[in-house]
Amino acid sequence: MHIKTKTEPSQKVYGSKIYLLTLLNDNYTSWEFCMDMLIELFHKSEEEAYSLAQELQDHGEAICGVYTFEIAETKAAYLEKEAKNKRFSLRCLLEQV
Repeated sequence: MHIKTKTEPSQKVYGSKIYLLTLLNDNYTSWEFCMDMLIELFHKSEEEAYSLAQELQDHGEAICGVYTFEIAETKAAYLEKEAKNKRFSLRCLLEQV
C-alpha cells in the first residue's frame, strides 16, 4: 500500500524586520562573563568572542549579530537576566536595520 502525504512548502519569512543586537559596555561586567555569553549565547568561536570583547572594551559597544526581532529580543532578555543574576549591569541595544 502506498500512502501519499501532503507536505507544506517551506515557509520563508519575507518582510520580517531585522535587528542588530549590540552589547553596551558598562565598565563593571567581567571579561569572563562577556566571553561566556559571546560563546554560549551568540555561538561565537573563542577568537571571535575575544575580538568582540576587545571591541566592547575599547569602543564601548560591539555588534553580536543580526536577527529577527523575536530572536534578538529573546537573546537580549536572556543575556540581561544572566547579567543581573551575576550582579552585572551589561545591557543590549536592538536596532532595526
